[in-house]
Amino acid sequence: MQDSRLARLIVRQAQKRHLAALWAAAAGVAPGMTLLDIGAGSGALSFEYAALVGPAGRVIALDPDGECIGHIRAEAERRGLAIRAIVGSAEALPALDAAPDRIMLTDALHHMDDPAAALGALRAILPPHGLLFIAEYDPAGPGAVGAKLARRTAPGRVVALLGAAGFTIVNHAPAPDEHYTFTATA
Repeated sequence: MQDSRLARLIVRQAQKRHLAALWAAAAGVAPGMTLLDIGAGSGALSFEYAALVGPAGRVIALDPDGECIGHIRAEAERRGLAIRAIVGSAEALPALDAAPDRIMLTDALHHMDDPAAALGALRAILPPHGLLFIAEYDPAGPGAVGAKLARRTAPGRVVALLGAAGFTIVNHAPAPDEHYTFTATA
C-alpha cells in the first residue's frame, strides 16, 4: 500500500503527463534512444518517454526518493516498459550503463541544492550527439500551477549555469503551464 505522500505525488505528477510529448518533441526524442530523466519523481513522465522511445530504446529514471524509485520499478514492470530506475541525484550522478542521447531535466533544477554541480556532472556524461532539455517554472508567471514563485529559477540564472558548465544553448522558449524551456549541447 502506498503512503499518502507518494499517492499525492502520483496524482500531482499525472496532471503533467500531457507535457511529456511536448518536451520530447522539443528535445528531438526518437524511437531507439536512451533517455535520462532527472528528478523522475513518481515516473509519470518517464512512463510516457518509455512509450516514445519504444522497445528498442530505454529510459533511465533518476530520483533521490527511494520510495518513488520503487514505484517506478514496479509500475514499469507491470506495464512492460524498458525503464531502469535508480536512486540518486544529478549532483552526485551514479554510474550509468549507457550514455544518454537525451537528458530530460524537467521541473527539477529548482529542487537541487547545487545546480552548478548537477549541470557539470550532466555535461560530463552527455555525448557529442546528445542534447540536454530543461523545463522550469517561470518566476514571471502568475503562480497558478507548479512551484511557488519564490522557489522558481529565473531563465537568466539557467543561462549562467549552462554557460559555466560548458553547455551551448540551442534554443530557449516559453512553454505551457507557466514553463520555459532550454535545449543545450555539450
